[in-house]
Amino acid sequence: MPQTLPLPQAEEGSPTEDSWNLSRSMTESNQPTGISGLGPQEGAPQAGPILQRRTVALILGGLLTGLLLGFMDVTIVATAGPTIIAELGGVSLYAWVFSSFVIVQIIVIPIFGKLSDLYGRKKFFLLGLVVFMIGSTLSGVSQNIYELIIFRAVQGIGFGAFIPATIAIAGDLFPPEKRGRVQGLLFSVNGIAFAVAPAAGSYLTETINWRWIFYINLPLGVVSFLIIYLSLREARAAGASAFKDWAGASSLAVLLALFMMGLFLGGSTFAWLSWEEVALFAGSGLFLAIFVMVEGRAKEPVLPLRLFRVRTISAATGVNILRALVLFGLIAYLPLYAQAVLGASVTEVRNAVYALALPLTAGILLSGATLSRLGFRNVILVGAGLLVAGLVTLQSLNSSSSLLQLMELEVPIGLASGLMIPPTIVAFQNSVQRTEIGVASALAAFTLNLGAAIGVAALGAIQANRFTTQLSSLLVGIPPSSRAALSDPNLVGQILASPAALARLLAANPALAAFIPPLREAFSQSILILFFVLLGASVAVFAAGLLIKGKDKRSSIPETSRASRSDGS
Repeated sequence: MPQTLPLPQAEEGSPTEDSWNLSRSMTESNQPTGISGLGPQEGAPQAGPILQRRTVALILGGLLTGLLLGFMDVTIVATAGPTIIAELGGVSLYAWVFSSFVIVQIIVIPIFGKLSDLYGRKKFFLLGLVVFMIGSTLSGVSQNIYELIIFRAVQGIGFGAFIPATIAIAGDLFPPEKRGRVQGLLFSVNGIAFAVAPAAGSYLTETINWRWIFYINLPLGVVSFLIIYLSLREARAAGASAFKDWAGASSLAVLLALFMMGLFLGGSTFAWLSWEEVALFAGSGLFLAIFVMVEGRAKEPVLPLRLFRVRTISAATGVNILRALVLFGLIAYLPLYAQAVLGASVTEVRNAVYALALPLTAGILLSGATLSRLGFRNVILVGAGLLVAGLVTLQSLNSSSSLLQLMELEVPIGLASGLMIPPTIVAFQNSVQRTEIGVASALAAFTLNLGAAIGVAALGAIQANRFTTQLSSLLVGIPPSSRAALSDPNLVGQILASPAALARLLAANPALAAFIPPLREAFSQSILILFFVLLGASVAVFAAGLLIKGKDKRSSIPETSRASRSDGS
């Protein structure tokens, strides 16, 4: 008979001690306990008896498979971009294949996080998987770019449902002092997917058909669904009330939709200072005010604003947004720098991606393994300090650097970013009662995605403005007959990043050969300034980390929740 998991030993005086004592007494009397070994708490999703090791391993396997499915899809679609455009057309709308997925998931993540607290994690994990697979199937059969954009949004709904449920299930499975290791294990999949997805996408597109980058999700989704459906037993939260904060959920959805539309349309479809952009951001500000007013009166708010009065949650929110801004800004612009400035081939660019992704994965695993001994605050500060050091050394990069030098500079940055992922999630989860782990998990995922979106949009605006200014100066010295070919800054960037496109340009305009080196230097400077901005953001990450409470491995749950546990509620 498989050995059952031993009850974790709570530290004397820790906020979880009463819960574990309650769990022991209930287990000894053969009463059911929660999936983490906690005794029942009013309003918390409940499950069956203490889980066996084999069952826990199965559940983690199901969660890992689901995360692999979602994280792979985020990256794999980009590899088939040119092939998709060639078949479906709509090059001007292609960016929305990604934007629709991101915008929708950011909108729904906090809503599904709250619903999982009220109705249980399992059903929303399974629902998210099913919706994601439906969206994948429909994306694979898309006949035009409009259908693909809509069906990618359906995928975003599914992803936004099962991601917070995954993080919350892991939080329920393990006590606070063990959450770091399991979150590290789960999110190591992100780094693995980031490294493997481009090669997998290229293989499927070239050997079978681009539609299989979506169909490949189905077998993984079915496996994950069956594992969680059969192994995880969970009942509706005891004493939970029905969700009624539709006004709060609606105002949150509208404000996020307007804000994200402003970010994604700014600088491309509309100028940043156009009336359309002003209207979008003003509208999001108006609905933010409405949301705050509604949530202040709601009995069961979709996103309890009182959580931000907990210093650790407020500080962790800052850390999460800023570190995502830094990481995804580098993911967006380091490969571009390698290709457009250093002249790297597609294979070499992939190696540059690995130089960031593999240390990222190693950092995640190392963080999870050491978090219980060092505490989430200390691990965050170590990661943030290393990130600052990595960004300082990145300032030495220039247009004469080699690809190997770039890859060496990426290693400490990837490691630092990975170190901060598990402790940030644990900081959110350990700062709330178990009844709100779903909201805390959703907040962790939501702020991560929000920081990434803000970072890429803001950095894109800075880079475009800087390069446009420098390009205008360079065009003065270019013969008028050849000037038209270089008048569009976006097109120039694409030409510099593509050896084939550059060769075609020079074949048609031989006189431009002398202007390519200064163009590369101008493009280089427009990206290097971003790395200086990201250095400032990394310093802000460290400053926010200093505000986090939790110097040891104990939970930072307030004393009020400890009192509520001690009486068995």
